[in-house]
Amino acid sequence: MEQHQAYYETSGHVIAAAVVLSVLDIVAVVLRFAARRSQHQALKIDDWLILPATISTVGIGVSMVYGTTQQALGYRTHIPADFAGDPFDVTTYQLATTSKVEFGYSVLLPLTLGLVKSSFLFFYMRIFVAEKKSPINILLVGLIVFVTIWALAFSLATVFGCKLDVEAHWGSTHDLETKCMGSMTVVLLLCITDFAADLAIIIIPIPLVWRLNLSTQNKVAISAVFLLGSVTVAASLARLIVEGRAVNIGFAPGSDSILVITEYIYWGFVELAVAIVAACLPTLHGFLGKYSFLELPKRFKSLFRSHSNGQPWSPDESDRSPAIPHLPAGPVTHTSTEATYATPAIKLRNMESETPLFKPDVVTTSQSRSIEEV
Repeated sequence: MEQHQAYYETSGHVIAAAVVLSVLDIVAVVLRFAARRSQHQALKIDDWLILPATISTVGIGVSMVYGTTQQALGYRTHIPADFAGDPFDVTTYQLATTSKVEFGYSVLLPLTLGLVKSSFLFFYMRIFVAEKKSPINILLVGLIVFVTIWALAFSLATVFGCKLDVEAHWGSTHDLETKCMGSMTVVLLLCITDFAADLAIIIIPIPLVWRLNLSTQNKVAISAVFLLGSVTVAASLARLIVEGRAVNIGFAPGSDSILVITEYIYWGFVELAVAIVAACLPTLHGFLGKYSFLELPKRFKSLFRSHSNGQPWSPDESDRSPAIPHLPAGPVTHTSTEATYATPAIKLRNMESETPLFKPDVVTTSQSRSIEEV
């Protein structure tokens, strides 16, 4: 039975996704750099890591468009009319182009994912780390080392998947099965470990935020900013499900190798594009100001309060204040002699500046009260 062609395996959808998501990534990164410049802050390593990740992702998008124009992606396999043998033994320009696009994608995918994951981790380091010997710094450095090794290992596994016979990657399907052992297993392992790493990276900042001496409302608001990256987890989970099914089907009779490869490339590209946008969102939330989604709960609260009082709703100054506490740049001085409260040895930095929101060890009562009022 002929394989059903899903919407994401059609040429028009592949081109649309490649173009739209590439443009979205470029806009997100440009806004990220503009936000850092408008806040008069030096670019850090987490900012710079996004640049090669974006270039690589856009490059994959360009290769998808090229492959589609050559009918190597988003089209069914064309078997020559005079070919009477096994379809998996045939070698045509269409199939060779498909395999070359897939090879380049498979090499770049883990490297690009590693860059994005490292950007997240370096961002956490900039926000949370107070001392180099602190447990959180040791954890983050360990994860960065792991992600680096992980990315290189899966990229090299693709390059040398057929040992030194590189041309076997774009030979016939049977060549790929016999000369490149374990290629489908590598794909599945990449998807599983990718999802697990994304899940761990998103969870890390949440317990750190909830240890801070803040109101529950502010803790929820800050947590929501970090959880913006959960869209990356959703994308990697979707790819894991789709690729798990594709690996299970494999090159079974009736399956179309070009459609299987199109599916593989499409969902990996979607994950990359979504991950880059998610990595930029924490920096952009303050830059976008009143348009931040964090304002919505306050506006709904004001709307509900006005409705209960029978008064028309209009946003006051308190409604327009940002949900994330912001303190002015520069050293924080304390004139109050009121009692102090111990806080964890975490230096949470303003996401739009390098000014610590809290001193490493104590927060004065007056300062804590001013944070609650923001």
